[in-house]
Amino acid sequence: MRILFLHGSFPGPFRLLAHAFGAEPENTVLFLSETGQKGGLPGVRRLRLAPPLGHTSEDPAEREAVLRFRRGARAGNAMLGLRKDGFAPDLVCASSSAGGSFYVRDIFPQAFYLAQADWFYNQGESYCFFNRGRPRPPADFAPARVRNLWEYNALGDADLAVISSDWQRDQYPEFLAQRLRVLHSGVDTAFFSPAPVKGFVGGGLDLADVDELISFSGPLHDTARCFAQFARCLPRLLELRPGCHVLVAWPGATRPSRAGEEARRRNEEALLQCREALPLSAEARARVHLLGPCSLNEYRRMLRASTAHVYLTAPYALSTGILEAMACGVLVVGSDTAPVREVLRHGINGFLCDFWDAQAMAETVAGVAARAPRLAFIGQEARRAVRQDYDAAVQVERLKNLVLERLAARGGTA
Repeated sequence: MRILFLHGSFPGPFRLLAHAFGAEPENTVLFLSETGQKGGLPGVRRLRLAPPLGHTSEDPAEREAVLRFRRGARAGNAMLGLRKDGFAPDLVCASSSAGGSFYVRDIFPQAFYLAQADWFYNQGESYCFFNRGRPRPPADFAPARVRNLWEYNALGDADLAVISSDWQRDQYPEFLAQRLRVLHSGVDTAFFSPAPVKGFVGGGLDLADVDELISFSGPLHDTARCFAQFARCLPRLLELRPGCHVLVAWPGATRPSRAGEEARRRNEEALLQCREALPLSAEARARVHLLGPCSLNEYRRMLRASTAHVYLTAPYALSTGILEAMACGVLVVGSDTAPVREVLRHGINGFLCDFWDAQAMAETVAGVAARAPRLAFIGQEARRAVRQDYDAAVQVERLKNLVLERLAARGGTA
């Protein structure tokens, strides 16, 4: 079977599916992308797209539209080149967002088209979250309205569309939501698994002798991941748990390169400035460690070493971060927001806290840390839940079989 993947960043949400199809020698698998990891995937040939040029305009909606049309044109020209060279895919897997998939159906009308839906912007809970529910100026919504056009296009053209959570599906108009199948890509529960680890060593940090570690994962300036809100609970948390240390890190690029070295230096300066700006005494600040991007092995060690892991998010997509922590059997304290509520059940496989109440958040985390030895069953249930509903090996087979069944039903290659 001939398969084409299309996503802005290689391999993006298609890592496991591309790996599964690439592992079958009878398949020819191509992957069009602008950026992504340096290493490839076995059996997958990567083709690079040049990023589109930006567009100068005072109108943010115009900038958004032109950028996406240009991205669609670059991807479209690449697909035309493949067609000219005789490549006619049986299956195209593409992200609905960013614009690259705009011409899939026009160029390969006979292909089975799987769309990975992303997000539909409306003016509900997610859009007004940081306004605490207060309306925002109508003009603010203009770029989001433009982004939605690409969701309409992809879901209208696709033979099958999948999305990661019920919450994400519910943001779409009903006539589009009916076309969406909820199927999260899952996490590697063999890699993200419990193991006895005392303290954390990595990235220049030596916390091997720390008995109580509270972890948080998420880029500091990612508004959806809300480090600023977590920082507000730190004074009270460190007061309640005088022996604990706090570690903030997330998986990210760590390979040296000329461009990467400068980015690394800027990131270290930003982390230092952020740490110094925390409203803490010198003694308390010494117990807060902002490691930043780290290797996947270091990230897993942090999770395994954590007495408790804090996961905060604005109402948005269901990321793998909370699932990775749960798969490691960590005691997770998550914000009482969508879609966290879909996976975290308070007192059963984790704990929920009020996103906006920093004092209550600190007290919840401190209470979990204090009772951690007696709460091992919570971590065990968290891992069981993830293995049951979000195991990557199972999820990718479900998606692969679903695609092949639909493809066979319409008389295509299977």
